[in-house]
Amino acid sequence: MLNKLSSYSLFKSKLIKELSFNKFSKDGRVTLVSIEEFLERSNYLIDAKNWLFDDKKRPSIFELYYKITANKLILIQYGYKLVNFGLSFSEKVEQIIVAIRDGFTEYDLFNKRLMKLQIEHENKEKSNEAIKRLKEAMRLLPEYKPDNIVEQKSFEDCLVDTGYRTQIESLVDKYVVFDVETNGLRKVNDDLIGLSIFDPTTGICYNRLLPLDLQPTVLTGWINGITDDQLATIPHMSQKEVSKIIDFFNLKNRILLSYSGGKGVFDSAFLINYCKRHNLQGFENLRYENIKSMLSNPGYGCAGNMTKDNLCRLFGIDGVNKIHSSQNDCLLEWKLFEKVKDKNLFFINDNLYKYSDGYVVPITYYNAYREIARIKGIDIPHVIAHCTEVFKYSFPKKIVKLIKKFQQNITGIALENGINAKLNVLPQDNRLFLANNKNKLEYIGSLQTSLQKIRIETNNDGTIKSIDGVTDEVEESVDEVNMVTAAIIENAQDVFDYIKNEIFKDEEIMSQELCISDDNKVLALCDLSSTTKVVEIKTSNIVFDADNNVSNPLALQLFYESKNRDVYLLCIDIKSKKDTKSSTEAVNIVIYKVDFQVIAKY
Repeated sequence: MLNKLSSYSLFKSKLIKELSFNKFSKDGRVTLVSIEEFLERSNYLIDAKNWLFDDKKRPSIFELYYKITANKLILIQYGYKLVNFGLSFSEKVEQIIVAIRDGFTEYDLFNKRLMKLQIEHENKEKSNEAIKRLKEAMRLLPEYKPDNIVEQKSFEDCLVDTGYRTQIESLVDKYVVFDVETNGLRKVNDDLIGLSIFDPTTGICYNRLLPLDLQPTVLTGWINGITDDQLATIPHMSQKEVSKIIDFFNLKNRILLSYSGGKGVFDSAFLINYCKRHNLQGFENLRYENIKSMLSNPGYGCAGNMTKDNLCRLFGIDGVNKIHSSQNDCLLEWKLFEKVKDKNLFFINDNLYKYSDGYVVPITYYNAYREIARIKGIDIPHVIAHCTEVFKYSFPKKIVKLIKKFQQNITGIALENGINAKLNVLPQDNRLFLANNKNKLEYIGSLQTSLQKIRIETNNDGTIKSIDGVTDEVEESVDEVNMVTAAIIENAQDVFDYIKNEIFKDEEIMSQELCISDDNKVLALCDLSSTTKVVEIKTSNIVFDADNNVSNPLALQLFYESKNRDVYLLCIDIKSKKDTKSSTEAVNIVIYKVDFQVIAKY
């Protein structure tokens, strides 16, 4: 009888593994192994108790974790990835090793291991200790239970009255909010494990979990509070359920809002991909809008902090929780939408403002927030700026070794100041106008930034200094910037001779000249200018197309600076070696003559 049971269990285990391989192999990180191989690799789970995966705790990079469930043995290996424009690290799943339990084989292997230990160890004390540790590891195995799908709740059981209804009449019956909980960020290869749809007109929210489909275990419980046990008895959605959701919320006649990353389609893509896998139709032809896209990008160093939670805190919206749920997120997203819808908000760096009449818009802000042109009624032209190289200077290798590029825009500020000192420019004092102009905006709040900001002011000798109180670290950073600036400025006399003699031809050179458009709606500031010429200085890589035209945002900036004058673009190109950002490979200064072609209005 035992042999028959053993043969049946081995056959069952093999069958389950074959079926499971087909099920899990869509995630390329998952490797399916036999129970015996898993136990051998893990030394029979002897050290597993110290590295058990905690659903409530964020995993650490470069760590191995065990998950031991009622029907699986799982080993998860984490590495890291760069996030927020490479400014910080985050955990990343590198590999998942899975063995499917059958309720017999794992116990049989443990018992055989126990017998082997009793035979192998001559030292009774060592034998007892090894046997004790193995028995402790064996107790980590919960009672075996196969995946067991039970009958789904009724549609009505998934409906919740949140008690919150919009009081904004213009928004009634036009929108719903939906939010998803996922088992990762990969829209095709990670599971959709939670879905909520909230109707702000009625206050009703449809809220339900979804079972694992592509992956063997929940990896994001520390974010959304969802566990493997919660999903074990949940069936997938059916076409009948999808159709009922669409009819109940009248989704064909409404806009589905979400707060989404990933080019604004994170939530909708997860939902649509789930439906494709299960041959469900209806969600693919609905209208989706992204609440996040209604605000401008706050820029380098802050974009990674433009989360729904941070914006809710900025607006004073209560209800932000450490553990996310799709139902609560729907409410937060709707309240956030009520705050930003048609409010004419945009970021200047990490500060959020509301637009007010009379504000003259810097063209650089327009580039980050195109909607402002519609708000203010600005007739922005479509400009092509063609560049012709007229001068190039390459620094010798001995100087290149001294040069590096710094975070933020400190490189550009320092170099522009150094160039101004070398050319003996006449600074234009626009501070009062710019301050009064900015005061016309209504300040809403600020986002946190991941950058360590060093506030600086410029000196007449071309150097910079900190105005935040000098710590050793700040002083060293400022000194290093000044050294790099000096290395560039002191070895670029040919560049300055060309600017003075060939471009400005001994004209008086102004710095930060204020240019306001004829309709008094757009402003631009010139780096260098005279009555007949303009030179814009850039220390970032300039994007050219196949016809040697500059990217449109910069083309517009140059156009508004021109005021019918000749325009030049000076590019300080600091090339870093591919294997490191701290080592410079080459430094070139290139000057281009810019010619404009106005094609049409936007």
